[in-house]
Amino acid sequence: MKKILGIYSGTRQHRIGDGLLARTLFSQRTLGRHVSPFLSLDHVVPTPIPTLVPAADNAIAVRPHTYSNCKMLTLVYQGQLEYTDASGKTELIGAGDVQWVTVSDTTAPGKFRPVSTRRNDVIEMLQLWIDLPLPVSDCPNHLHPAPAEKVVGVDAIPTLNLPEDGGYIRVIAGNCASHRGAVPTSSSFDVWELQLKSRCASELKTVEGRTLLLAILSGSVMINGDQTARAGEVVMLDAQGEGIFLETHASTTALLLSGDPINMLSSAMPATSSVAA
Repeated sequence: MKKILGIYSGTRQHRIGDGLLARTLFSQRTLGRHVSPFLSLDHVVPTPIPTLVPAADNAIAVRPHTYSNCKMLTLVYQGQLEYTDASGKTELIGAGDVQWVTVSDTTAPGKFRPVSTRRNDVIEMLQLWIDLPLPVSDCPNHLHPAPAEKVVGVDAIPTLNLPEDGGYIRVIAGNCASHRGAVPTSSSFDVWELQLKSRCASELKTVEGRTLLLAILSGSVMINGDQTARAGEVVMLDAQGEGIFLETHASTTALLLSGDPINMLSSAMPATSSVAA
């Protein structure tokens, strides 16, 4: 089993642009290169959407454009977001959908706006920034311009049921038990969304040698029978070993992030992670 290196609490809430309050669960600014290839993770907890406030006052501008050559994933858990790119094109991101945007020196993400269709609507979302090893144009297998952004619908995201009715995994990116994630990747990383039922145990198998982070969005979970992590905390695990054993105290939503550190990438083919039976 993997050794726990530390459990860290997110920073205080901050504004994403002029919009909603978000909490940074981790970033390279606070935890350094230990979280590479991941740059940061922001969580907007369930927040009521004002129905009468002008749209411009509800706009969510992404963090200052300090990142380049990276991928930004936006996961919507509740409510709807309207995304407007730099050209003015808009698209809707609904609950369960995932949007990915490739950010380079010449392209930047647009703005997001919560969409309210009825009274008491709420929005909950994540934004994950992932470093990339090379500019897309420099990748050896790059033959045609890759799309800069795309919304992946909830029905297109592979879902794996955990043994003994312990919950399920949504494979957002990478691989899990030979299931390829919905978001295309040009480097070796996995993004799994874990939906774990209360008082259940699950054993996951990950790729040895990678950075491994477990971000708890809601609920609580004991890791490897050792320490408990709760909502708003991120667990950093050792690169050595493959297994991670989770026991829930309550229904839990978590994000498991596994990836090759950018400064340690090799030319080897990406390994495949799996769920232990």
